[in-house]
This record gives sequence, structure tokens and C-alpha cells, in this order.
Amino acid sequence: MALKNSPDEQTGNDRRIGVVGEGINDIEAFEAADVSFAVQSGTSVARNKASMILRTNDFDSCLQAVKWGRNIYMNVRRFLQFQITCNFCLVIVMIVSYCTMTEGALNATQLIWVNLIMDILGALALASTRPVKSQDRYNSGSKIMTPAMYRQIFGMTVFMTIIMMVIMFAGKSVFNLTYTNATQTIDKDIFGFGKQKMIHMTLIWNTFIFMQIFNLINCRDVSVNGMNGFSGLHKNFMTYLILLIIFAVQFVSCFTGLGRIFFEAGPTGGREFLVTIVAASAVLLANCLLKLLPESLLGKIPELNEEEPIGAGSKLLSAYDNQAKAKAFKPVTAGPELNEVDEYESASVHSGSGEE
Repeated sequence: MALKNSPDEQTGNDRRIGVVGEGINDIEAFEAADVSFAVQSGTSVARNKASMILRTNDFDSCLQAVKWGRNIYMNVRRFLQFQITCNFCLVIVMIVSYCTMTEGALNATQLIWVNLIMDILGALALASTRPVKSQDRYNSGSKIMTPAMYRQIFGMTVFMTIIMMVIMFAGKSVFNLTYTNATQTIDKDIFGFGKQKMIHMTLIWNTFIFMQIFNLINCRDVSVNGMNGFSGLHKNFMTYLILLIIFAVQFVSCFTGLGRIFFEAGPTGGREFLVTIVAASAVLLANCLLKLLPESLLGKIPELNEEEPIGAGSKLLSAYDNQAKAKAFKPVTAGPELNEVDEYESASVHSGSGEE
């Protein structure tokens, strides 16, 4: 256990010590180590004291457990970076579109599809990412959100918002569409303004979805300088299956009448569809450019305090806590008056039973 308090040569953090054993003589080492592994043929006492019981007697199982344990932690980081970036961009786009285009760039059903991608499909795709050889190590005191993740979240949010603004405000010229800002997508005028605005809204939605597809690939690598989002993608069946499903839904929605039924989307042409994909693919280039920023700038990026809830100490949260405490159930302790009443009732019951 001499290594327990010694710093790691690469990271400078305290080492995390793991011990593999099988007998009673290993129990002391189990208790001193941070993580203990008992092999399958170990004694019952050793297996009860161990943090994890291996299903085989092979030491490689221990290495696999450590590797996949780190991978779970990395998958959480991948999903957080993907979801937070998508949420920030979506909020900005919806607020700007309501203020400038008289209606949201994405309608209710399209927002449901976006939430499905963020919360379920994206989680499944990133959670199925397999471990890589160059996987970063971490200690128990490290934060989930790293400075590199904040860099990608803020940078990608700004870049995706710029792309969306270009598609929103220059889209009529790019896609040869004509309508006024006062036009609504449900309008059925003789000039076809309502239909053209619906097509424009569909292309905006399509651009946003494809940006999330490419950003999902970027988020597979959350390291500081790594640009290996495509590395091992062909080995993750769940990941590329989900990417194909999202692409198929967008293709069907833009080229068939099913899009009008399920997503209130208008029919688009092949040229417009390809333009949205090319515009969204610029996210891959932006990810590489952000990874080229020097590491010295990462320390200047603002970070959230993960030990406290957001807004802790504010008047709004304090008022909420006071209301919650006021409504909380408080058991009533029996006072002297209640005790006298209980004694009187019990005496009455006993006297009534004696008369009978």
C-alpha cells in the first residue's frame, strides 16, 4: 500500500489502488485498497469483503472491469456534452424565430422529435460507445464536466446558432422562396406564401436535426485534443443504426406525404435537402477548429459549481425552499393535554367493559 498516497507521474493526482485476491490473507489489503477484486474461486470471506467479484480466475477480467468502468464514466460525459449543446442552441433558435418570424422555427411535433433524439436516441447511441485504447483516466474527486467539454459546448452552441441564423434569414434567397414575415404556415392563400414558408420551416428543422447527427459523432470523443469521433464507429452497431434511423425519418419527412401527416412538414427538393446537409456538416469542421485551441485557454472558460445546485442562494430558490419546508409533514408530539385526553378515553373504555 506504499503507492496509495503517492502522486501519479502523468496526472499528478493521488493514485487509485486496486487489489486482486482470493484468500483470507488478502482481506487486510482489500480494506486498505480503494477497489478490491475477488476471483471466482476465492473464499467466501474474501468475496464478501471485496468491492467486486470476478466471474473468472483470469486477471484479464480485472482489466476489463476497469476499462469498462472508465468507459461508463466517459459515456456520461459524451451524453452531457451532446444534450447540453443541443438544448442551448434550440432555446436560442426558438426565441429568435418567435421574435422575428412570428412563429417558432420548429413546431410542436418537430420539438418532440428533437427531444426524442436528445433524451433517448442520443443516449442509446453514446452509451453504446465501446472503450478505446487511449481512454483518459480520472480520479474520484474529478468533476464530470471538464474544461474541454465547456469549450466544446460553448463553441459548438455559437457555431450551430450562426448556421441556423443563416438558414433562417438567408434561406429565402438560398432556396428561392417568397413569403412575408406575417405569413403563417397554415395560410392557404392564392400566392402560395403559406406553403413556401412551411417548406422553409421544414428546411430549418432538417438543418437542425442533421447538425445534431454530426454533433453526436463529435461527442464520441470528449478528450482535450482528440478528433476521433469516427474512430470505431463501424464497430458500434447501435450507434450507426440510430444514425440511419434519424436519417431515414428526415428523408421520408422531406420527400413523402408522411412528413405532412406526422411533422407538418412541407415537401422539399433534392437540392434543398443536400444544402441543409452540407450546411450541417460544417459542425465537423468547427469541432476540429475548437480542438486546435491551446490548452492554456481552457482555464479561462467559466465553469459551473457541481457541488451546489444552479441558483443556490438566490431569492427564488430560497422562497421555494421555505414553501417546501412549510408544507413538509411534521409529526405532532403528544403534549400533556393530549396525554390527559388519552388517559380519560382509556379509562372510559375499561369502565364500559366492566359494566358489561
